[in-house]
Amino acid sequence: MARHGTGMLVLANGLGFPPNNVARVVVWEWLNEHGRWRPYTAAVCHHIENVLKEDARGSVVLGQVDAQLSPYIIDLQSMHQFRQDTGCTFLTVEILDFCMQGKSSMEII
Repeated sequence: MARHGTGMLVLANGLGFPPNNVARVVVWEWLNEHGRWRPYTAAVCHHIENVLKEDARGSVVLGQVDAQLSPYIIDLQSMHQFRQDTGCTFLTVEILDFCMQGKSSMEII
């Protein structure tokens, strides 16, 4: 596991792609007002990844997968989270990418 700056995709093996026999688990996080990185739920992470595959320059409406996050969207180009009802811009989203071997990797999600 590595954490390099904000908005970067970093693989644990440092190769830029997982080996064939390794499962890939991506965890998206946001920086809260106390300066702590907070992970999104597994369902939200999967939703972000699916949107990213469709349009890497688009935006992710978090409320589509979690009603509590309905005011929030992530702009994938700027890697910022926005609160639509207040117009506030939140701090940059960070991505952690883990490579795991075996079936146990699914238990992390």
